[in-house]
Amino acid sequence: MKKCLVILLLLGWVYSARAIEPVGKYLSQSGELLFRFTGDSLYVDIAQSHRNVSSFKLLKSKENKKGVTYNAYERYIDNGRATYREVLIKVTKTSRKKCLLEYFGKDKDREYNSNERYTLKQID
Repeated sequence: MKKCLVILLLLGWVYSARAIEPVGKYLSQSGELLFRFTGDSLYVDIAQSHRNVSSFKLLKSKENKKGVTYNAYERYIDNGRATYREVLIKVTKTSRKKCLLEYFGKDKDREYNSNERYTLKQID
């Protein structure tokens, strides 16, 4: 009986210690942006038209039971040449179906660093 109790407690601890692993579609709080996590990529689309805004290759740099931090790489065309930029994306779970996405890095369209926060709700 004691062994069963210990095993159940360990399984509960392991399950609660699991890091957040965002997969699927998430809608921003404003309803304007759709974030799609697939495997090791993040796609940001306009929610109404599903037109792609950005896509990132995600490399996990840090994780814990509250969230995960990624070094994210985006490829885009600048003056006819393929250009890459690195940003930091942090995803923190706030509730069962909601999370907070924080974005830190130099924006591709501007000459300064940006820091953006999005509250996301899972839709699938």
